Amino acid sequence: MPDSALSAPQLQVIDALLNGANLNAAADQAGVHRNAIAYWRHTSPAFEAALRDAQNDRADMLHEGAVGRAELAFQALEQILQDPKSSTSARLRAAIFILSHALPSPAKERRATPILPKSAQNPEIMHKNAQTPQQPYRRPDPKTGRNDRCPCGSGKKFKQCCLNKPQTAAA
Repeated sequence: MPDSALSAPQLQVIDALLNGANLNAAADQAGVHRNAIAYWRHTSPAFEAALRDAQNDRADMLHEGAVGRAELAFQALEQILQDPKSSTSARLRAAIFILSHALPSPAKERRATPILPKSAQNPEIMHKNAQTPQQPYRRPDPKTGRNDRCPCGSGKKFKQCCLNKPQTAAA
């Protein structure tokens, strides 16, 4: 999408978000309300595409920088592994990191899509449908109102007799 389809505040918001600002700070920098950013994201395909493209470009740039520094990182890990003063846990973590990232994953090389067993291809229904309506709860006896006579037989109102007593005493 060409940037000409976007307004100046929209471009300022995209720039602020890519530089690490949160929505409130980006809105303040652009002079708009933060709800405007959410509105643009939901209603403006040009804004959403420009934001997504800018985020992808930034991710690519960061990835390229990380790849460029990978050799230095492996050298630092090698120094940790060879330094007798390093703790054993640090050396172990460095070794595990190197092995987990240096060795290719055999599953990825063999096939791109996993082959499922026949039992997983046609799963058996194991539960009831969660969308079935539940039956409403029905009380066995009518509810005792506060001003009704107490069911314990004392002759007092329920609120003055058994309302605040534990259920076992009221029964």
